Amino acid sequence: MIFAQNSVSGKVTDEYDIPLPGANVTIDSRQKGTQTDFDGGFTLEVYPGDVITISYLGYIKQTIPVGDKTKFIIKLKEDVSALSEVVVVGYGTQKKAILTSAVSQVKGEDLAKEPVLNAAQALQGKASGVLVMASDAPGQASTVIIRGLGTVQGGRDPLYVVDGVLTDNINNINSADIESLNVLKDAASLAIYGNRGANGVVMVTTKKGKSGKMVLNFDTYTGFRDILSRVEMANASQYVTYSNEALRRDYLTDNDPTNDDSTFGFIPTNQKYDTNWLDEITQQGLVSNYNLSASGGSDNVKAFFSAGFNEERGVLLNDEFNRLTLRSNVDYKISDKIDFSHNVGVQLASGSPQNYGLFTSAYKQAPIIPVRDENGAYGSSTSLNSVANPAVDAGNEFKKDKNKFFKIQGAFKLDYEIIEDLTFTSRFSIETEYGRFYAFRDRLGNFLAQNPFNTESSFEGDSENPAKTRLTVTHTNTYRWFLDNYFTYKKTFNEKHTLNATLGITSEENRSELLSATRNNVPLDPNLNFNLNTGDEDDTQLNSGALSVVDRLYSYIARVNYDYKDKYLLGGSFRRDGSSKFQKGQQFGNFYAVSAGWVVTEEKFMANSIFNILKLRASYGELGNQNVPLNVLAATTGSAGFYPFGQNQDLQQGITITGTIQEDLTWETTNEFDLGLEFTLLNYRLSGELDFYRRLNTNATLQIELPDIIGFDPFNSHVGEIENKGIEFALNWKDNIGEDFKYNVGFNVSYNENKITKVTNPFFSEQLGGFINNGQYTKKVAVGQPLGSFYLYDIEGIDDQGDFVYKDLNDDGVIDESDRAYFGSYLPKFFGGFNLGIQYKQFDFGVETFANVGNKVYNGKKAQRFGNENIELLNFNSRYTTGRPSNTTPRAFNNVPLSSTYYLEDGDFFRINNITAGYTIPMKNNSFFNTVRIYATAKNPFVFQKFTGFSPELSGDPLGNAGIELDAYPTLRSFYIGLNTSF
Repeated sequence: MIFAQNSVSGKVTDEYDIPLPGANVTIDSRQKGTQTDFDGGFTLEVYPGDVITISYLGYIKQTIPVGDKTKFIIKLKEDVSALSEVVVVGYGTQKKAILTSAVSQVKGEDLAKEPVLNAAQALQGKASGVLVMASDAPGQASTVIIRGLGTVQGGRDPLYVVDGVLTDNINNINSADIESLNVLKDAASLAIYGNRGANGVVMVTTKKGKSGKMVLNFDTYTGFRDILSRVEMANASQYVTYSNEALRRDYLTDNDPTNDDSTFGFIPTNQKYDTNWLDEITQQGLVSNYNLSASGGSDNVKAFFSAGFNEERGVLLNDEFNRLTLRSNVDYKISDKIDFSHNVGVQLASGSPQNYGLFTSAYKQAPIIPVRDENGAYGSSTSLNSVANPAVDAGNEFKKDKNKFFKIQGAFKLDYEIIEDLTFTSRFSIETEYGRFYAFRDRLGNFLAQNPFNTESSFEGDSENPAKTRLTVTHTNTYRWFLDNYFTYKKTFNEKHTLNATLGITSEENRSELLSATRNNVPLDPNLNFNLNTGDEDDTQLNSGALSVVDRLYSYIARVNYDYKDKYLLGGSFRRDGSSKFQKGQQFGNFYAVSAGWVVTEEKFMANSIFNILKLRASYGELGNQNVPLNVLAATTGSAGFYPFGQNQDLQQGITITGTIQEDLTWETTNEFDLGLEFTLLNYRLSGELDFYRRLNTNATLQIELPDIIGFDPFNSHVGEIENKGIEFALNWKDNIGEDFKYNVGFNVSYNENKITKVTNPFFSEQLGGFINNGQYTKKVAVGQPLGSFYLYDIEGIDDQGDFVYKDLNDDGVIDESDRAYFGSYLPKFFGGFNLGIQYKQFDFGVETFANVGNKVYNGKKAQRFGNENIELLNFNSRYTTGRPSNTTPRAFNNVPLSSTYYLEDGDFFRINNITAGYTIPMKNNSFFNTVRIYATAKNPFVFQKFTGFSPELSGDPLGNAGIELDAYPTLRSFYIGLNTSF
């Protein structure tokens, strides 16, 4: 009997109707099959008696008789009992089931459900132990801190690894191209990166092509943005009242009744202007994003291509950023033993950045000053205060800035199967970035705008250059290459013992170039503003130039993982690094980690326990941080340094050395212990992880300051010990109610305690920091305190004259530096997120939140008092007056205040990060589109915060502006509509 061959088609999804691309659909009896495409679809030639088998990594295999059916909708259930999910680690992958290290993962499909401008920001509230301090400034990256800060002087950012390329940031990565983000947090996962691993590693895996017909995806969203929390300022009338009270208090006395308001130039009450300066320099921000990708291929060639364009208009006037990204990821099956792949990403970006100090200027400027007066000239406050007219800079009339970026990342990988179970991998990666920065200044125009009495004849420029216009052009280029060669051996013996080993050599070289030049009196013609070939002849000045090899690194890597019946787990890793950044004798270092795990539920005595899976793990290791500041030996010469020397006493120029070399300066070393617990119960619906860790930087780089008699400047030395210890807890619930209603709930919280525990040198310099541009500092480094700790005077209350009363901590009757104390850090003690996802038929709904508790922020802009600056409405309404004494707010004043707890506020906040509602339109079988989903998103729609300023999220240098709101970009509220399609 002859049976006719038929063509059947279908779609493979998970339990939540999410397509499973790359699933195997086979007819085992005839060794025929195919793989699902990007949207889970497949087509297969079958006979009526065939049985098809559907399998996908991490899901339970299904077998289905063909019969007379031609269309199949197949839902695979997750094989949670096997924990077969694969996570990306350094130089390879590992099954979650046998992982003995702490790794958090965010999948690309979670990023695709909502607008994400910056890939790093997508981690906020989703990964325990990962503190993300978001930035809403156009084109700016978020700050990522993994398990606390372990360094004061050195680099604090994690290492990013994009498809094998080691890089400093992922600003150039289109989030739509990301398959997964894996965060390596403990020594067991990080030691393989040696002296680069102490701050954690974020592994970024981009999407790959799937075999099958070509599938196109088009995603887009657009929306608007505005400031989330505005600060309400005093209006013109209130400002005049406050300023006159301050002047009267400063200059008039009750004992001299002959003095009146006119004596000291008090401000008249009948003002014609009432300017809201924040409104004048801001606009409604706009965002548009477009992504197009194509995926497909055969068994021998699989390809993924994408193009993305992002356009941002910031809330500051003339603050713009545009980015174009291109990606080509192709996998080639050259033979049964040889695989080759390339992953190449390109970014072209440009921006017109603004000075974020405009937010502070708008806060301080008097409302009685107009943007422009009745004659059309810019309003000036030179007779009133020292604040510039913020509209002058915001309008870009006298300055123009343009930044351009071009970046390429590429990884070319060859895998050769030497024998069964033994593979050799060679990967060559490159990253190069070009930056072009143009800064044009109309110095004469700005001078005339600052004061109506200024004239062109009175313009003198500065002491060095009287140019009326000036153009500065800076070119930068960074280039780095990486070469990784390693062997991977994986084999299971007697179906019980599994060995997975990696051994190899890696090397890299980083180079950088910088060239900066200026040209004076460039024409005002906008077509010529950025052209160095115009302006004064023979006046091009080379400001600076450098060509340097930043560093070379040569390393040996090794890792071994062993498991017995997926029950007893052991792991170890080692890396030996040789770095050219350090002097001979200090160039080589060894980094290692050991780990162990026990899947308790594989034991017979756990057969009837409430746990479906219970795994214990522990690890210990040593990590490094090579991004420490190196000492520079400065030698100065000058006319004052000529000395008589020799038989004829000829004058010779001398050299003065004011520094010293610390010969043993090398990388900082961090030791970490981690104890973890992973579990699932209630029929795999509830899962969670719990981690305890202690990280100790044993040779932190701090400043040493020798006695003045020696004459040396402060220098860096390994004299500190910094500890981070904490707890991470994550809990997830996933369930169905009937066939149509599915939901998931996620929660994570992290606790971190940070402090300097020891200093080993008596000449340790307790560095000051947090300077706020008024002669005051706010921070100090000290033993027993967290990094970025505020060191302030403590306000005890308000006296009967309306002035601050400072606590005399040492009871000597004098308020001075010895009366300062520590009042917490900008680093939170607790942070975490709560996430909810619901799907009902074609409708989906999601909410993501983020909370931050236990840190302090300093209102630096509020402390900017010199004379006649504006004040907040809250301060005006609650200020001390003769008829209304206050215990909380002082009288009107103009003098520069001491840095005190009056300006220190709680940084606690709870924010709704994201609310998204979507609808997937049902498609007919012969429809042009495979899927069409429309959605609406509100980003940061609500925040509950104690801080009275724009934003409590204030990142930066621990000794700089971190935790200080001064010249900072506010958090924004955004609303988008979007479309996801495939065809």
